[in-house]
Amino acid sequence: MAAMELRRWTAGTVGLLALVACDSGSDPTAGTATPGTGSVATSTTSIAPDSTLPPETTTTIPTTTTTEPPLPVPVTRTRLTVTGPEEVVFDWTTDRCEQAHIPDIAARAFRDADGRVQLTIGHWNTYRMIGPTLDEVVTDCSTVQLRSDFDPDPSTFNDSEWLGSPFTFDGETVYAVVHNEYRGDTHTGARPGQCPSGQRLSCLDTSFTMAVSTDGGNTFSDIAEPPRHLIATLPYTYLDDTVPSGIRQPSNVIEGPDGFFYLFGNVSDQPDEEQWVCAMRTDDLADPTSWRFWDGEGFGGVWKNPYVEAVDPEQDKCAPLAPEALTGSIQESIVYDEALERYVMVGVSNDPATADPRWGVFYSTSENLIDWTAREFLIELSVNATVDDPDIDTTHAYPAIIDPDSPSLNFSTSDGEMYVYMSRFNFGGSSLDRDLLRWPIAVEEYVVPAPDWPFDIDVDIDPAAEGWVAVNDLDPLTIADGTLRLSPTGPDPFMETGAVSIPAEYDRLVVRVRLPEGVRDTAQVFFVTDDDPLWSESKSVVFDVRGTGEFVDHELDMSAEPGWTGTIRALRLDPVSESEAVAEVDRIWFPTSES
Repeated sequence: MAAMELRRWTAGTVGLLALVACDSGSDPTAGTATPGTGSVATSTTSIAPDSTLPPETTTTIPTTTTTEPPLPVPVTRTRLTVTGPEEVVFDWTTDRCEQAHIPDIAARAFRDADGRVQLTIGHWNTYRMIGPTLDEVVTDCSTVQLRSDFDPDPSTFNDSEWLGSPFTFDGETVYAVVHNEYRGDTHTGARPGQCPSGQRLSCLDTSFTMAVSTDGGNTFSDIAEPPRHLIATLPYTYLDDTVPSGIRQPSNVIEGPDGFFYLFGNVSDQPDEEQWVCAMRTDDLADPTSWRFWDGEGFGGVWKNPYVEAVDPEQDKCAPLAPEALTGSIQESIVYDEALERYVMVGVSNDPATADPRWGVFYSTSENLIDWTAREFLIELSVNATVDDPDIDTTHAYPAIIDPDSPSLNFSTSDGEMYVYMSRFNFGGSSLDRDLLRWPIAVEEYVVPAPDWPFDIDVDIDPAAEGWVAVNDLDPLTIADGTLRLSPTGPDPFMETGAVSIPAEYDRLVVRVRLPEGVRDTAQVFFVTDDDPLWSESKSVVFDVRGTGEFVDHELDMSAEPGWTGTIRALRLDPVSESEAVAEVDRIWFPTSES
């Protein structure tokens, strides 16, 4: 057994140990040599940020006297994944009832009093598909469920109407949230001089109203005389030629854990088209005035009609809900999944928090409908943001999760195996040729890989070396011969990762670094989390570094830091604190019991 040299320093009341190998071996995690890197020492350190470094003393002990802390086991998680190919549910070419019969809002399903399943396909005239099960629905052209009134007066909130969110308690009386569009460009005859640009989006104002069916979903009508059927609108009267504004694309209605009925929508605000997800709830679906919006602290916000009430444009609108997780687009459909034991909400998006280039369907989960997890990828698809010309190129929109086996009358639940439904614009937004598709999806368990940055690909002046970026007082990062070179240019050098997703169960971090012989300094690792996204000294670990001319492994026990919980979203490494020494990093990783 090789002897190890034990270097002991004292920092206040905190002991500091550094084990330095006296010969070489083959295990890179046990303080031995790695081919091409020279000898490797192991160091377990813990120093307060303001500690000083007193003189070093040396003794020798056998390696058998050291006790290694247990390594984390590989972390498993659950996620949604696609399990099969797409299926066509509605083919516009063969299944339409009229030219404008298109899936132009997220599909919704409910069971009527006769046990039939009705799948709504909304446009300004809404038709349904109907059958004994969700898998057997066919187009029903015998009736229009909701026919738009096309009222040219914006104050009635009664123009182009999409049946958005049916909900029933008994299959006979069916309430429905309606997506209303006031299209200023279509009413210039009745309102001369309106919308001089003639542009649809510049003259668009959206709102939510309420409709009801008393014949099992055959036909719907306004629940009250317009505009008393209004649920939600922004605190502005109609504005010509600005930006598309209002609240739009309602989710399905779902009963929450508190007995309230929840609804989510996308807000597009004046004057810059800022977007966010809005949450609202009611305890009485029959009363359109009973809805209250999330104000940032609770559901105390009261919707106002700006045509008849005094409004405050800053106060009389909902606050953004979980903006880091949902931004403005994860809100189109929600179910409670029994396998995940969480609510799941989907939307069309990318992931702005990471460098992931994929666009398509993403989802987020919640236990209480208020706090939402960081979005996760589900399906990559062409969407408006990814094609050259969304007017003519194939795109997808309006995702909805529906489980054919759900016992809920409103398909509000899923059991870990369900479908995501989505509209496909076959020839872009300028064509009515649009189909409704679905993909089977399921909950699966998977192993979250422990992060590992081996720096084994040579890169000359890479601004993002294996995901790490030189942020402050460092030359551009370079990788050569399996080593990342950190060259300080000022008194506070550090580099950061891009966005990461590290389960806090991975709580042993090893930094293998080499400093010039004779250098004595401290290094520091910072981290941010889902719950605390700001860099701070309270979320950091300081450790001693010594220049021996060889690589040294510094193993950090992150579990000792109170903030190391949940999901870690970024790391920062300060390689030195006082010296201007060039640090060479051979590897940064989280070892596990199986690595």
